[in-house]
Amino acid sequence: MPKFIMLPKMVINLGGYVIENKADLTYRDVIVGNPKEECVKIFVPIYSEKNVEDIEKLGLLVHRFTEEENFVEEMDIMKKKVDERPI
Repeated sequence: MPKFIMLPKMVINLGGYVIENKADLTYRDVIVGNPKEECVKIFVPIYSEKNVEDIEKLGLLVHRFTEEENFVEEMDIMKKKVDERPI
């Protein structure tokens, strides 16, 4: 399975890595933030909710993004959380 390296304090949108015809998620997208001072390796693509839960277990911040939410606002909120959270 391919891997993606999350740099320290990095925030990304995993939308391009969600395999929609297999994942069957109740949300549209996933925003991930790395609050740590070290790189973290995550596995992509996302095939199921378990893959998203595995990312959370690594200590990364995860926001499940729905259709009703504003993408830019949610990215800004995640960036603030990553910057404020000391780990």
